[in-house]
Amino acid sequence: MSPVEVSATAAATPETIWKTCFEPMKWESWDPDLKETRDTEVGCKEGATCTFVMNDGNVIPVTLSNVQKNKSLNFSGGLFGGILKFVGKVSISPVDSASSKIEYSFALNGLIGPIISFLKKDDVVGGTQGGLDNMVKLSEEAQKN
Repeated sequence: MSPVEVSATAAATPETIWKTCFEPMKWESWDPDLKETRDTEVGCKEGATCTFVMNDGNVIPVTLSNVQKNKSLNFSGGLFGGILKFVGKVSISPVDSASSKIEYSFALNGLIGPIISFLKKDDVVGGTQGGLDNMVKLSEEAQKN
């Protein structure tokens, strides 16, 4: 399965989106599959690591890359000795002075990633879209305040 790619326009600036969704390193506020984000002391910076505690109980080390404040970030990790890997990519770009486009993609790869993507397609698509929807909602609420 190819990466799931979704996008939306939010009535919020890139700065508000970043400050609300990524900078606090509380990604469970927008990612419906996350129970908790741990080991976030370094913050949202290039090469930083953290730990995702998933709703299903899995605990996954994650590395951030392509971190450009108010613009983009990638996050990646793996399970089961690396036979299941994932990559998420977020890009934020201004549309005008009061709104921004958020592009979010998520892919499972590694040896069993394509199999899991096929078997759990609705979950992967739903989780990606749900994450984007939550980013938009949280950012728009923050922009109003």
